[in-house]
Amino acid sequence: MFSSFHTSADTFLLSLNSSGFQIIVCSLSVLLSLFASIWAEPRFIEPPLRIDFDLPVEFRSLTTSDVKTAWIDMPINHFDPQNRDTYKMRYMYNEEFFGGDGKPVFILVGGEWDIVPGWLRAGNMFLMAQENQGHQIYTEHRYYGQSLPYKNFTTENLRFLNVDQALADLAYFIKEVKQTPRFANSKVVLYGGSYAANMVLWFKQRYPHLVVGGVASSGPTKGQVDFTGYLEVVHQAFLSEGGPGCIATIRQGIAETIAAMQTATGRQNLEKVYRLCSPLNYDSAFDLGYFSGLISWTFSTSVQQARPATLTRICNNFANNVYGTTAMEQIGGYIAATRNLGSGCWNIDYKSYVEMYRTQNTNSRAWYYQTCTEYGYYQTAPRTGTAFDQLTWLSVPFYVDVCKQAYHHKFDEAFVYDAVERVNLIFGGLTPDVNSTINIHGAIDPWHALGVHDRDLKEGSPTITVPRASHCFDMQGWLESNTIRMTNAQQFARRMVARWLSN
Repeated sequence: MFSSFHTSADTFLLSLNSSGFQIIVCSLSVLLSLFASIWAEPRFIEPPLRIDFDLPVEFRSLTTSDVKTAWIDMPINHFDPQNRDTYKMRYMYNEEFFGGDGKPVFILVGGEWDIVPGWLRAGNMFLMAQENQGHQIYTEHRYYGQSLPYKNFTTENLRFLNVDQALADLAYFIKEVKQTPRFANSKVVLYGGSYAANMVLWFKQRYPHLVVGGVASSGPTKGQVDFTGYLEVVHQAFLSEGGPGCIATIRQGIAETIAAMQTATGRQNLEKVYRLCSPLNYDSAFDLGYFSGLISWTFSTSVQQARPATLTRICNNFANNVYGTTAMEQIGGYIAATRNLGSGCWNIDYKSYVEMYRTQNTNSRAWYYQTCTEYGYYQTAPRTGTAFDQLTWLSVPFYVDVCKQAYHHKFDEAFVYDAVERVNLIFGGLTPDVNSTINIHGAIDPWHALGVHDRDLKEGSPTITVPRASHCFDMQGWLESNTIRMTNAQQFARRMVARWLSN
């Protein structure tokens, strides 16, 4: 249909004089843009503030009978004995390796995602359970997945969404598990990644009598509102994996993008190159912030999910003009390819972006609420000479405005800074006081900038930071892409856990 329309329109245009030709071409351009908007599927993009643990990269394809799902009645408010309200907290378990009464219990701590059975069929904790005849459990965090104190995520209903309540959930759960005779004398080991890694460390700090030890993978234990370090690590990761030429292409592509914003022709080219559904609102700092996120959040995601050689491949594609000819075309093509845009287009509209958080009862709404009330973690433009310094619209006001609009106007910058300071004060930020923990980081993981990565937490609580490794790399089982140091870190964690259990 489109090709026949295009051909007949071109034929018609050839019969007109030059003045008429200009007028009709302008109208045709509008029509073509309209058809493209209708046929292209609009896509939104979210910042990499939240992760999903969908499935391990490699997991055993077993029947579902080995992993079972159960529920426990959990107090909504652990700190008010007069409030007797409860909700159903979901958990999964796998007892195929359980060696009998008194054998250990391994708990994978859920974070801001839906729990899935694959993590009880593969991964480093799975191997720990196999080696120590352990019973595996995967707990789901309140307000995520199907563990919902309230179905409607109004700001009022979200008031019980915080790490204090979540840690208390975990303590209550372990207490109930230990009531079962076969687990009464079992030692409990926690394993968690990302935000859940924070929970592992903080649980060992707050409830040390309930667990023998914990493995924390990629935990950003320091809350920070203006988190420029995130994109600094992204820059360094592309530099170390792809070399100066790769960074030069990224820097030039962003510079050409910003220059294109200054003219009408440049703007039209920009919107085409980046496959935008409609023109940008160039007068809105927040719309430009969202567009800047399309760029920076894509590079961030590539780094956060990187395995050895994946960033090098991206840089080789830049060097070979796989994504486009000009540097700006390279960036636009890379984003489309990396995010599997296909024939779709990007809906870069700030109002729609805010509405996504304001109206939907989703994991994303729940987690952004926690960033506003506990952690910040806002990935702002650096000021240290990185390729991403140019994206100045990625600012604290851009991120915090979502807090005000999606939840409550009282969640302004002063509130968010105070909330983050409270969490750092309570849990220690970069100085958590914990024993018998293993603290693991990847050197190219952007989140390691907010974690303790350069020293042991304490004697008996070692820190392992692995070159070329990214977010939660150690939680997987062995992969062909692993470096020797990655594999050594996984094996070290398993040996240390075995020592805890043998004492």
